[in-house]
Amino acid sequence: MAARKDIIKKICLLGDPAVGKTSLIRRYVYDTFDDKYITTIGTKVTKKSVDIDGTSLGMGRINITLLIWDILGQKEYARLHPVYYQGAEGALIVCDGTRPDTIESLGTWMDGFVKVVGQVPIIFLINKADLLNLETFDTGRIETIAERFGATFYFTSAFTGENVEEAFYNICELLVKRLKH
Repeated sequence: MAARKDIIKKICLLGDPAVGKTSLIRRYVYDTFDDKYITTIGTKVTKKSVDIDGTSLGMGRINITLLIWDILGQKEYARLHPVYYQGAEGALIVCDGTRPDTIESLGTWMDGFVKVVGQVPIIFLINKADLLNLETFDTGRIETIAERFGATFYFTSAFTGENVEEAFYNICELLVKRLKH
């Protein structure tokens, strides 16, 4: 049986202001929600350890320490973004499902990120799913963007916790799969 392996991975949360990046991190790491909006200045790094079962990849148990970089979304600071992206091995790119302009920004965030780090695992998060009628929500634009970049997407809610754990766990699995290549 393979021994447990410990690794550290940097991932970034990207997206326009007020899409819920900080709230998603709080929900995932601390299982809390606070509806007070606080603008992220620069970047904030939060750490969380995750156990992954890598036996299907012949790797045994893997403990990933995620360094989760919450990147400021204000476009006037875009010149700083590449500095924050350096060394990242994955990203969750977030939009607010109630604001179509933030959905349209997903490709721009992706392009800027990939320019710095290359092809790494990316997952798109359509946040604030608790405020959407998912039966009538047009997923076509999201599907097109995700397909263009070979990424998956989740409807998430930092408020209810819907799909937050699943999305972060999925990025961990994608990071582990890259270890085999």
